[in-house]
Parts: sequence; structure tokens; C-alpha cells
Amino acid sequence: MRARTPAALALLVVLAACSNEDRPADLQPDGPPPSSSSDGDAPSGGTLDDPIVVEPEAAILDWQDSGLDAGARYVRGPEWEAVGDEAGTEVELTRDGDAVTVQAGVGRTISEVLMSETWAVVVRQDKAETAPSEVVTVDLSSGEQGEVVSPAAASGGSWALVDGDLRFPTYGDDRAYCLATSALADSNGEDGWCAPERSGFSGLTANEHGVGIMTFDDARPVACRTVNLLDAGGVPQPLEGPADCTGWDVAATADGAVWSEVPKPRRQEEARFHASADGGYFDLGPGTTGSAVPCGDSVFFVRDPQGPDEPARLMRWTPDRTLEVAYESASVGNAFLGEPVCGGGVLSLSSFGEEGDELVWASVG
Repeated sequence: MRARTPAALALLVVLAACSNEDRPADLQPDGPPPSSSSDGDAPSGGTLDDPIVVEPEAAILDWQDSGLDAGARYVRGPEWEAVGDEAGTEVELTRDGDAVTVQAGVGRTISEVLMSETWAVVVRQDKAETAPSEVVTVDLSSGEQGEVVSPAAASGGSWALVDGDLRFPTYGDDRAYCLATSALADSNGEDGWCAPERSGFSGLTANEHGVGIMTFDDARPVACRTVNLLDAGGVPQPLEGPADCTGWDVAATADGAVWSEVPKPRRQEEARFHASADGGYFDLGPGTTGSAVPCGDSVFFVRDPQGPDEPARLMRWTPDRTLEVAYESASVGNAFLGEPVCGGGVLSLSSFGEEGDELVWASVG
């Protein structure tokens, strides 16, 4: 629900709050053609040291105009849509004449809005960031509101919702920064893994294939970042593939994962994306940190213009191990996309540029 800004990117590396102490240039990248798997259905990938460079294909989704200004707080789902005001004081969820309004309340601002096919979650954050966040749930089958009371949600942080399972940050013993889970249907919440002292986590993603999380320490001048998938016990397990301390985005797929690495520590907005699948590895090319989102059957990420005559693009890594261009901005050169938002298999996207801004949505197959 937020447009990408430098401040938002910088937020990911503010470590104090998580301490226990207080389109390539021509769409034809060089490299060998993808190898094929034994059944010929999908490329099998390369090795860890020599991944297959994937050639993008144009496969633009059927985008619809939301009727809202680009950058507006917006999440579209299969039936419902959520629209928040600019001041963060309320969110209205609507569906064919039905409406549910959630107010931030005194001293609070709406920091997160998440949606799956069956649930919506609105997070009311304390403006002073001294009190826990309040979490309002909406059962989309009935419009009935509820709350996540326990564990108490930390102020800010990274959130993820898939189906009826919500994952969010909380504080454990001795102010340890922990990952909580709540099953919204029965209000059953529980603490989970806690980050070691002087470390934290961010970049939560979740889908039917798993939960991705980026962990980091407080090393100076640049934190050491590790991308992980949670194991069956809810403990982060580092991916095999990313270079040490360079990971940022991560999302699970049916046969592996998608992740990004930042090759230049002082250019943290610029990353290179990769994927693994059944032991094979793929180079997906450049992208923007903090933009990866699983939606429907795929993982999407943003690619800024790769030259003055290039548009901004939304890239899609599919279950067939193909890389597609799912969206292109009308503007070239000076153009960028906001962070894509997924609501139960529907993707919403803001686009900005000299040829005009737009906020659009599309269903993902």
C-alpha cells in the first residue's frame, strides 16, 4: 500500500528498533540459452556458480484502472477492495454495496493493510511507537470485525498474510524481537522464533509454499543480511545460493525460491534477482530491493528503467520457470513503480512518470 521511497528502503536497515538492547537495456541479455529438463517441460537451470541467464518474455497482464491516484493506499482482492486516506486515519473496505470502515483512532495511524481471499487485516500503529500496535481483522465472508490481542504486536515491523494465517513481529522475554503467528479463524496466536541479541528481521513474504524472511545484524557500516525460508518448526534456514551478507528479498516457490542480492552496499536500492528450482539456478537480472511479492502462482519484482529509453517494468517468475514482463510504464527513463501489493491473487501497482501516473490492478492466473 505504499509507494517505494528512499526513506522506506532505508527503514529496513534501521537496526536500533530491532536490537534487544533498547527491463535490461534490450530485453535480450547475453548468456547461454536455458537448458531443458529431462521431460522438456521447463528449463532445469544451471549450477550455483554458473546460473542460467533467463531471457524475459512479454506477457502483459490485463490491467484495470483503479480510478484512484497513483500512490494511494489501495489493496484489491477478488471481491473486496480497501482504500485508505492519505492521512492514515481510516480504511474503507467495499464490495458490491457492502462497506466496512476501520478508524485508526486517537494517537494512532494505519500502518498496514493486508488482504487474502478470506480475510483483511488493518494495523493501527501508535504514533509515538511506545505502545503495541492494534490489529483489526475483517472476515470477508461476513464483514465481521475482530482483533488479534495476543501475542501483542510490536510497533511497526514487517507483516505477512496468507489465507487465514497472519505473521507479525512481537516482543518476547527481555525484549527479544520475535515472529508471531495468529490463526485468524480461531484467534489462536502464538510466539515463534526470536532473533538473537543485537539482530532483527524484515522483508516477510508468505504464500502456500512457505514463509520468507530477511535477517540482519548490527554490523557497521553495513549490516550483514541473510535471506531465509522458515522450516517446519518456524526457524529461519538460510538459502543456498546468495553470497554472504548480500541478500535482501526472498520468497518461496513450489520448487525453490526467488531472492535478490545487493552487490554494492552503498547502492542498496539496486539488486540482482535470482531463483532456484529443484537444484538448478537462474539469473533473473536487475531489480529493485524491497519489491518482491508472491502473488497467485508466481513471484513478482520491480525493475527500474535500464536506460533513458527504457520503461519501468514489473517482472514475473512463473512456475514454468519463465521470466515475463507483466507490466511496462508508459514513461521511459524517468519512471518508477511503487511496491506491488497482492490481495488474494490480485495484484495492485502504482506507476509514476512524465507520461502520467496510474494505479492499476490485475488478477494473476
